[in-house]
This record gives sequence, C-alpha cells and structure tokens, in this order.
Amino acid sequence: MNVDKFRGGRAIPDLEVIELYNEVFDISHVLTRDDKHDFVSLFDNHIKSSSMNQLSGLDEFKHKTFTAGTSQAFDTFWMKYHDKRFRCFRGEFFYHKANWKKFHRWCYIGDDRINNDDAVVISLPFSDYCTEHPQMKKILSECVMLNVPVLIDCAYYGITSGIDFDLSKYPCIEEVTFSLSKTFYNANRLRAGIRYTKNFADDNIDIMNEWEQVNHVSTYIGKRLLEAFEPDYTFNKFRKRQEEYCKLHNLKPTDCVSFAFGGDEYQDLNRGTDVNRLCIADQIGDDV
Repeated sequence: MNVDKFRGGRAIPDLEVIELYNEVFDISHVLTRDDKHDFVSLFDNHIKSSSMNQLSGLDEFKHKTFTAGTSQAFDTFWMKYHDKRFRCFRGEFFYHKANWKKFHRWCYIGDDRINNDDAVVISLPFSDYCTEHPQMKKILSECVMLNVPVLIDCAYYGITSGIDFDLSKYPCIEEVTFSLSKTFYNANRLRAGIRYTKNFADDNIDIMNEWEQVNHVSTYIGKRLLEAFEPDYTFNKFRKRQEEYCKLHNLKPTDCVSFAFGGDEYQDLNRGTDVNRLCIADQIGDDV
C-alpha cells in the first residue's frame, strides 16, 4: 500500500476559504495599513470563544504578538534557551528534531528524566495523538518542581475538540503559540500565528512587532479569515466527512478533524508512538 499521501499534516481543502481568498486582496490596504493588532485581537477571541475547547489560564499570558506561524515562536524559544538541552515526546512535530539534531543538545522525554538543565516543548493537542498527551500533566509537574521552561504548541487547536486544560496550574509554562496553518486551507503560506507570553520579552518577535516589521499580507488575509469564519468552523464543517471516510476505510477518527488512526498496514507512517497517524485532509476536503 502506498501511504505517502497520508504523511504529514495540512489543512483541509475548502472551497469557501478559496472563495474568500479570491475576493480579499487589496494591495493598497496592505501597503498602507497595519492590521497586526486587529489580527491578534481576532485570533485571541477565536481561541477563547471555542465551544469545543477550553484553555483556562490563558488570560494570565497578557502579552500577545503576531508571529510567522508557530515556527517563529519555536525558533525564538530555542535562541533564548540555546544553552539548555531540549526535550519533547516521541511523535512530536518533526521540525524540532530536524533543527535540534544540527544545532542543539536534545533528548526525547522517554529516554531520560527531566532535569534543571532542560527546556521542554509540548503540543496541545499532541501532534501524534491529536488530543492531550497522557503524560503531559506529569511532565509539567516535574518542570514546575525543577524550574524548567516550557513552550506549549497549540498549532492544531483550530481543528480539534475536547481540549480542557488549565494552564495556570503550571507556572513553568512561559509561552503558548497558535497558528492558522492547519485551520484554513492554504493558510500555511501566510505564516500567520500568535504568541502568548506573561511579559514583554523584548526579543526578536517583540521588536519586529514594535517596529511594524511583520508580514502585512499575512496579518490582513489572516484578519479577513478570522472575520469570515466562526471558531470551530473547520471541525464543524468536516467532522461528518471524517467519520464517514474512516468508517468506509476501517480507520479511527481522531479528535483533530484532519487526521485518523490506522492499523498495522500503515506502520510506515508510525512516528515513534503506539499509533499510526494518517492525514486525511485531501480525502475529506472539497474538490478544489
């Protein structure tokens, strides 16, 4: 079986989103206006208005800034803690390992205990399980005791259901980051995200936001997407298709609408955990 079409993660093809792209672009607006504050405010409202998910304690992260997707927040976290050993679970977003193996000390969480020389990245929902990682709270509690800094990656938050997490219980969490890339079709090309921190960091992200040196095309189109589509839009539109496709192909739907779990015939897709995750975005999306 050729399973390559199920690799990776991407947004679901969506004709309504494409229609907005076809209508939205106003070059004069992009060249003369700064939409980052509107973008950040709208994105913040989307996150906090979900009827399917809840992140308690996010209001404690009072400093909100535009980022070039979640990846810019990752890069900045690594720069800040360049002298530490980076940690993540197996099955985490491959971008971390791809960079750490060249430039940083790192180790999977399962291969050694957490110590005070570490810095941790955890996705919520977890990248491979598409829900909270079963060891997440345990690891965060250890990070609190050892004063280990943690970044929470919420890249899949816009396509999920069932997340109920209290960030305020874990003061080790320094940053929380979100992106539009998996929520809206082709939004990965925008590189449009948001980072929450408890204080002004005065780092590259904060400086570029202060100087208005951000991608104004991304903030403008991102703002229009957030104005046009309700929180939980993508999950609600495609959930039934996900369930029907999974039933037809003997797969298990995950809590992230773009993904499914498969059996042993999909072992080539295994990313180091006890599940074989498939991206079925193209299979359940609109015909574009």
